[in-house]
Amino acid sequence: MINSSKEGDPFLLSEWIRRTLNEAANRLPPPIQSFTAEVRDTLALCSDDYLIPALRVAWSLADQLCKAEQEVAGQSLPVPRTNWADSIVVHLHPDGSGRRSNFIGNTTEDHVQNATEEDLDNIGAELLPSMFKSDNHDGDGVAKHDGSRTQHIYSLGLVFYEIFSGGECPPEIEQQQNVATRLDAEADDFSIQEELGDLDSLLVDHAAPFDVESQLSIFDNIEDEFNLLPKKRHTQNSDFQNKCDVSVEPLKGKNVPVQLCDLIANMIDCINGTLSGDDAYQSMTHVRDDLQLMLERPTIYLYDQDMGRLSMTGLQLGDTVFGRNEELSSLKECYRRSVSGKTEFAFISGHAGIGKSFLTYEFGKHVIMSGGIFLAGKFDQLQQGKPFSALAATFNGYCGMLMQSSELQERREVVASKLRSSLGREAYYLTKIIPLLNDVLGSEQSDDTFYDDGCVDAQRRLQYLLCQFVEVLSSSYTAPVTLFLDDLQWADSASIAAVSQLLCSTGSSSKQKQFFFVGCHREGTIDSAHPVWEVVCRAELLGVPFTSLKLDCMGEETLNAMVSETLRVLPRLTRTLANIIYRKTKGNPLFVSELMLSLNKKRLIFPSLSRRRLEWDNEKIMSQKLPDDVAVFFTQSIADLPSNVRISLFHISCFGASVEIAFVKTFEIALEMRGLCDNLDIAVDEGLLEKKGGELRFSHDRIQEAAYNTLPADERCLFHHVCGMSLVSYSTSESDDKILLAAVNQINLGGPAAIQDTSQSSNIATINLRAGQKAMVMSDFGAAYSYFNHGISFLQEGHWQEHYDLSLELFDLAAKCALTNGDIVSLKLLSQQVIAHGRSLEDKLNVLYLATYALAFSSRLPESIEKSIGVLTKLGIDLQESRSTEACIQETMTLLSTRTDDEILNTRQMTDPTMIIAMKFLTKLESGMCQIKPRSVPFVTQQIIELSLSKGMSPMSPIGFVYLGSFMAKLGDIRSGYRHVKLALSLLDKVGRECAGEVICIATQVKIFVEPIQAALEHHNDGYAASMVTGDIFNALLNTILKDSCMYVAGVKLQTMREEYDKFERLAKENNQSKSILLVQVQQVQRDVSRLIGSDEEVLIPEEEKLIASNSSVLKSFFFRNAHISFMFRSYDDAKEYVSKFYECRENAWANLMVTHVNHALYTGLLSFWVARKSRDAQYQCWIARGNESKLTLKRWAESSPWTFENKWYLLEAEESFSHNDYEAAKVFYKQAISSAKLHKFVHEEALAYELAAYFYLELGEMEQSIEYFLAAHERYHEWGAFGKCNSLFEFVKSSFSPTSIESDFAVFLPTCIATD
Repeated sequence: MINSSKEGDPFLLSEWIRRTLNEAANRLPPPIQSFTAEVRDTLALCSDDYLIPALRVAWSLADQLCKAEQEVAGQSLPVPRTNWADSIVVHLHPDGSGRRSNFIGNTTEDHVQNATEEDLDNIGAELLPSMFKSDNHDGDGVAKHDGSRTQHIYSLGLVFYEIFSGGECPPEIEQQQNVATRLDAEADDFSIQEELGDLDSLLVDHAAPFDVESQLSIFDNIEDEFNLLPKKRHTQNSDFQNKCDVSVEPLKGKNVPVQLCDLIANMIDCINGTLSGDDAYQSMTHVRDDLQLMLERPTIYLYDQDMGRLSMTGLQLGDTVFGRNEELSSLKECYRRSVSGKTEFAFISGHAGIGKSFLTYEFGKHVIMSGGIFLAGKFDQLQQGKPFSALAATFNGYCGMLMQSSELQERREVVASKLRSSLGREAYYLTKIIPLLNDVLGSEQSDDTFYDDGCVDAQRRLQYLLCQFVEVLSSSYTAPVTLFLDDLQWADSASIAAVSQLLCSTGSSSKQKQFFFVGCHREGTIDSAHPVWEVVCRAELLGVPFTSLKLDCMGEETLNAMVSETLRVLPRLTRTLANIIYRKTKGNPLFVSELMLSLNKKRLIFPSLSRRRLEWDNEKIMSQKLPDDVAVFFTQSIADLPSNVRISLFHISCFGASVEIAFVKTFEIALEMRGLCDNLDIAVDEGLLEKKGGELRFSHDRIQEAAYNTLPADERCLFHHVCGMSLVSYSTSESDDKILLAAVNQINLGGPAAIQDTSQSSNIATINLRAGQKAMVMSDFGAAYSYFNHGISFLQEGHWQEHYDLSLELFDLAAKCALTNGDIVSLKLLSQQVIAHGRSLEDKLNVLYLATYALAFSSRLPESIEKSIGVLTKLGIDLQESRSTEACIQETMTLLSTRTDDEILNTRQMTDPTMIIAMKFLTKLESGMCQIKPRSVPFVTQQIIELSLSKGMSPMSPIGFVYLGSFMAKLGDIRSGYRHVKLALSLLDKVGRECAGEVICIATQVKIFVEPIQAALEHHNDGYAASMVTGDIFNALLNTILKDSCMYVAGVKLQTMREEYDKFERLAKENNQSKSILLVQVQQVQRDVSRLIGSDEEVLIPEEEKLIASNSSVLKSFFFRNAHISFMFRSYDDAKEYVSKFYECRENAWANLMVTHVNHALYTGLLSFWVARKSRDAQYQCWIARGNESKLTLKRWAESSPWTFENKWYLLEAEESFSHNDYEAAKVFYKQAISSAKLHKFVHEEALAYELAAYFYLELGEMEQSIEYFLAAHERYHEWGAFGKCNSLFEFVKSSFSPTSIESDFAVFLPTCIATD
């Protein structure tokens, strides 16, 4: 770029042209430097090194005139003089700031190689203010000549001619030498060089007033000084004979871009203020705007098009998103919030063809550019029967990308390693819907050791595994994962449930989840009955925000921008065409695109070799008769195709919006349709289909719909049937699941009415049975139910007699799917059929089990238990509840005493189907009885163990052993209980981990009475994961709540506890457990934690009152929590009342030994001794006995686990000694309790021991020791995070001690007391 010797020094325009052209010539490649100067100058003239700076100069002149026109609006402006080349100077602005603000973005584009952005931004042109004729103005300072805008456009066009010709005047003007000589003679007396000496102050001082008329007068009288000569391109207005016609052909001969030549020609066509031709400019603003577009987007609006290529390929549509900046910004902002830690998602709605997908893929570019992972999938109306169709294809495609890219090998190994660690053997279930995951993991996942039939909820299991999969992807790339699913209106419920879980899941991981979801759907297709609606409701329940964007059709200006860019013609010139297209299409983007392609094919938009651009015929386009709807437009377009192509399009449209090319070839062979692939290639050439990634995809789903609707509905049904039956035969020989599912979907689309031969009915029902079973393996119970239901619909009358086994299996499996899908009505109807037509009790057991399960699921637990006992009785299994619980447990222990642990572990496996289902009844009964009949649970346990030893081990057998261990520990034999829970855990590896979540949960609760309680936290995390991989939500929640209880006993900081409880509450709501007993009990603890922290936020428990009245465990928990918090805040009357009520309902406690019993024993003991000391009446001995009972319990536990229970036992010993007035013993035990709590890291119980010891010394009158202990207690409570308790303790000390008597201690004590949060 040219730099003057002095920064900011200006050049005359002619000098700047010469210097810049020389610089550009010097930058040409070395081989060209040997060419003649004329050739080099011509090549330099059309190079970016000259064109871009010249455009900057031209833009600055046009911009200056625009501002001038605005400032003197309503007045006549002067016209230019003839010596314009010597009246314009070009300079570099020293700071560059005066020009940058006038442009949007980097206007040079990356291809401008030899000029820096700063150089180009600093180039500008100015008009010399003193080069004006004073006699051009009258007394008012207004030009004597007509100053119309068109005259200025014309005159500036002559300036542009010289700039872009390299300093040459138009040939027509050069012939007027006599005029030029006379103009030189009349030039101003002062020297140009003298003026240049003063230019610095005039040009750099931008604060000086801008004298518009004086600056514009340089253009004065140029029109009167030239005689007219003929030109090659003539204007057509006879009034313009006082102007000089100028041709731009010499510029084209110098290879100046045609768009720029046309711009100059359109400016020169403005003569005498009258337009000549439709393309001529009407205002200087239009000139400036067009120049700006050339600078901003030279590849579109400046450089010449390849006319040869354009003639061959036809019109090509770009990938620019028009008129969606606001929506795109909203998406980006929503994404930013989501990946920053606050889960959020977005829905985009609009009519078909409105640009929903286009907008989202544009957003996807932003995701990828910012380092994220963008995964995209699409639902299909005709593929709804395919399990997890869109979701599976999306993740499978990602795995395929990992395998194909050698650059991602290291990343692939990281992903594989983390997936193996996170998913373990359960990866098998993911590979059933993501086949290419096998390749990523490096080996085929086997199902030999899986017992999937008894999975509690396989669909929830898959949702959990998908969440783990996404977490692994995100952590492997340390990047957020964005999932885009298109056409949600066709989404299957299983996929939407999985998306909902991905969005709303909390899980056991504390790591921040980085997941963002975008879904698109057609406007008006999502109502309250649609699966997507549930996602919205669930998000609102959980407080997960979402953004909803509704797209409308393009406005006229936006459409013109689209037409302009597509045709690569300036918007000013395409406006008329855009208006016609807008009236035809109403601004629907898809309709606009297809119409423009159609017009190009019809040669109504065509390449012009003479003008080297696309041109069009407005009148013919306007006369085109088009339908109002884009679907009808596509239907007409397809109708114009050859019949063989039209039929082939219909054939593949029956399979949805996309189909694998390999499948098309299979389809061609199966149906013996020669030429199918060739016909589809023609459709690809016509733009109706696209080939991408091994798939044939309709360019838009509306095209697929139009192709599908070319046949009447009844003919379509018949074709679906014939097509499906042909593929069935092929799938049998090929053993291809994809072909089987495609075949069954086609048959089902045809329906029973399409069957020509009724003997085929049972065969079709069998095929649906196979497809449903495969869908169940893929954990899509919605699709599976659809297959089974279709299979039932194809059965003929009398099928229970003629096809009993087939009917029984179809109804059994349909009932199971109905239960999994929560469809209790269908479950009831299906069960009634089996019960009515089943030939034996054994044949009815499956639906009876499902019915009892449904009763429990519907909060009808007593009825479920009653029916289960009834079924077991019919099977000869008697619970014999007449015995005592202790006797039952002893009998069970006696039975086991004859076998070693190894013998038990090596017991044969159960094979009797009746006994296997009986074991399911027993385990479900045991779980239910724990809640409402805890004393009866050991009788169920005994039956489980007896059947396991006599009939063989089933996947349910570990349940019996773990419950037995819990009972033994509860009765005091902790070592024996510990042995049996370990045995149960070992059995899981022998018989399968179907019940692992429940077994780990109960076993961990026994382990805490032997191992340090802190170790239990990780065990319960394992239990949570094990529950989730079997879809066992109840035990996942139970593991979570018991882990939280262990954290409380372990003295985890209260703020962390509050976060954990909030997390549990969210998890419960996510899984529709907002009214569960577990949630209410957690909320009761939340309330205590909030009070201890000192929060003013009230914890509301909507279901508490109702459950207190109906559930004894909730009532007991309510009394204990209130007694506990009253004790912590030293509210004696409340504490006594609630602990008394707790003792009254304690007999209804659960039979299992749980961590809750630890707090029960500790705090009821402390409360009992406190009440005993306070009462000293007839109740004294009763309260002492209660306290002693708790003390002995903790002492027994301390013998098996000193780490967890020693300090608690010492504290109760101290309190008992205090109650018996044995003060010396109390002092010793208080110190031991404090020391043990500190040693074993129970900061909250160290604080409690200090506090109770302080009360003890206060009562003894040992004030100094008391205040010391109060201070120590306060510090520990503060460390625990119990700020509310700190304040309460501070207030007590302040009221109990005189500050003057303990001034120094009080001064230390005061600063540690902080305000509640």
